[in-house]
Amino acid sequence: MPNNEELNRQARRTAFLTVALTAALVFGIMVLVSGDWIPGTIIVVATLIGLAEQVPVIRRFCGAGSSRSPQRHKPAH
Repeated sequence: MPNNEELNRQARRTAFLTVALTAALVFGIMVLVSGDWIPGTIIVVATLIGLAEQVPVIRRFCGAGSSRSPQRHKPAH
């Protein structure tokens, strides 16, 4: 099952990177609020670019999970 281990490794990496980028975004916003416009803007823009690159990866993981799940029975109306 090397494929499953690789998928788990990628999922952990993506989760860790997303959490780290979210923390960096909060830090950048705090820097902006404190009045340091140039470093705050650089941090926020770089973080948003990183998060934007993670969206397709997260979407792929979510799409892969839904295709494997069994179909649930919809109740009749």
